[in-house]
Amino acid sequence: MPFAECAQKIVTMNTNQAQPEQGRTEPSSIEPAKVLVAEEPVAWYLHHAAAASEKTELKTARTEAKGSYMRRFGERCKTARGVKEIGEVAEALGLHRNTIYNIERGVALPDAFELEVIAQLYGTSAAYLLEGDHQEKAKGPDAVRKNLEAVQVDGFIYVPLFDIHVSAGGGAFNDVEAVTAMRPFDANYIRYELGISHNQIAMTAVVGRSMEPWLRPKDTVLTDLKDREALTEGVHIVRLDGALLVKNLQRLPGKVLRVSSYNQAYEPFDIQGTEDRDRDFEVIGRVRWAGVTFS
Repeated sequence: MPFAECAQKIVTMNTNQAQPEQGRTEPSSIEPAKVLVAEEPVAWYLHHAAAASEKTELKTARTEAKGSYMRRFGERCKTARGVKEIGEVAEALGLHRNTIYNIERGVALPDAFELEVIAQLYGTSAAYLLEGDHQEKAKGPDAVRKNLEAVQVDGFIYVPLFDIHVSAGGGAFNDVEAVTAMRPFDANYIRYELGISHNQIAMTAVVGRSMEPWLRPKDTVLTDLKDREALTEGVHIVRLDGALLVKNLQRLPGKVLRVSSYNQAYEPFDIQGTEDRDRDFEVIGRVRWAGVTFS
């Protein structure tokens, strides 16, 4: 609401109210003012600051308006954070988790640097967190800043698509320059149907024919990068001797991990739990979704 409009509403409320009838209690004019300070704390403060005749009156108005502003700011921060853990945000900022908690409670404000970092972590803008202007929020995958992790905006989760082939490369999902796009998924599908409650997920293309006929070259896979223990048998991305491979993993007795392909032309092999730790083998994550490309 523009300041002039807000001020006009305040004046109208204070001067144009009808006199209460005999024996009837009229609602206090303070109540509409409380609504205004809650919805437009800055405009409300500017109006009262211009009319204040004493410093104590100005200080009281500032305290009330700032408190209201901080509460609304905290609510926007909490909403924008989504399912991202408070501890994760605090670690990225180098702050205690209680600091993030106090910001969301409306009892603390970040400085300019912290505000910008928070906005980028949440996949939104500082303008939105400060002013609640939804027009500043991303409207599509091209407007979402490229990130190593997925970014939730409103009802969608934008997953980074990496330009690395899932059969080569050692850096894997650690280079933001390898992110070519942010692909949108319905947030409910990721959170509830797939059951992934975090943002450490990534997409990449498949190369090679070891997983045919289920996965072919140029198909894309979505991988849960936190699911690295291979406790659930199924399709995973693994690193073997510097190459990234899509393989089916099966646990066998004696801490043996069987690595196999759907294409019978590729022989399975076993990874022994007692083998030399220096061997270049690692489970990168579990594949949770695949997109098929038709030629």
